[in-house]
Amino acid sequence: MARNYTIQTKIMRPVADVFDAVFSKEKMLNYFVDAASGDLVEGSTVRWRWDHYGENPVVVKKVVGDELIELTLNSRDWDKTKDEAYDVRVIFEFSVLEDGATMLSISEEGWKTDADGLKASHDNCGGWQHMAMCLKAWIEHGIDLRQP
Repeated sequence: MARNYTIQTKIMRPVADVFDAVFSKEKMLNYFVDAASGDLVEGSTVRWRWDHYGENPVVVKKVVGDELIELTLNSRDWDKTKDEAYDVRVIFEFSVLEDGATMLSISEEGWKTDADGLKASHDNCGGWQHMAMCLKAWIEHGIDLRQP
């Protein structure tokens, strides 16, 4: 299956730190979600909540330490206006760069290519880019970009 999109962000921290910041519920609270039901442990279903958006589940399909986290989300859970529900795969890839920094790549695949699917895919792409920028600001500088 082809990926609908991939975003990438260079983060000036070691890969283990960046991986842990995505994996750990406690660390995600600093830059991404307002609440989470747990860490991204393979085989678990984790509920993420945002005060301004609501709550959504993700199913953790695969975790390879410091390299990969794969999630599945249900299209209807993430876009309540949809009548049809289908799974979308979210792929976080962590690569070590020569300078000791990390390249974080986030991709999604599985969105339908009709107008509704493309809109949902584009909305999520923007959301993951926002998450990556908030992670970068927090892990590099201790800044929570979500605060007024």
